[in-house]
Amino acid sequence: MAEISIPIEDLKNTLAMLADIRSRIENRTGLEKVGTGSDVGDSTLVDAIQSFDSAWQGGHERVQENVDTFRDAAQGIVDNFQGTDEELGNALNH
Repeated sequence: MAEISIPIEDLKNTLAMLADIRSRIENRTGLEKVGTGSDVGDSTLVDAIQSFDSAWQGGHERVQENVDTFRDAAQGIVDNFQGTDEELGNALNH
């Protein structure tokens, strides 16, 4: 019988890293408070910064969604294999 080895600890470390990545993205600072054209001397600069910030925020949201999807998948693998391992252990003990 072949032995299946699942790197559970590696997956748990990956989950911790994903949580850190998500937290860093979530805590990003925005440029939305750049001010007005009169504050910086050029209204086109304000528009460009706001446009960039909007695109930047959209990119961050997509990355967060991808991190969440990967985290959920990795957690599912950990949960399923730990549950299966426990069930097999209990079956062998009875």
